[in-house]
Amino acid sequence: MTTHDEGTYALLIYRTDQGLDAEDEARALAGHRELQATARADLHAVAKLDRAHTAHTVRVRRAAHAVTDGPHAEVKEWLVGFYLLDCTGLDQAIERAQTICPVAGHAVEVRRVDWRWK
Repeated sequence: MTTHDEGTYALLIYRTDQGLDAEDEARALAGHRELQATARADLHAVAKLDRAHTAHTVRVRRAAHAVTDGPHAEVKEWLVGFYLLDCTGLDQAIERAQTICPVAGHAVEVRRVDWRWK
């Protein structure tokens, strides 16, 4: 695997709407606690998002803003949380993503963060 330079990475956490059983939920929570403890000095932000049905989507339609209830798209997996943290490279970011993705029903998307809008 090619390693990118050191930088900030976003770990975007997705889950299905089907909940986890108690054992898997405990394993997932333990993974989050482990990452938050071991990467404390590298964390910029971490957040758990409210359920997808509470979302509102803002778009521009006919030169005016339109706000609709619900998430942006109909999907099977929902964005449920994220981490922004500094990593030595892509390999470390993926390793950290694996810490918070210990059970089936989870997916973590890893992306490098560019703090500048061009």
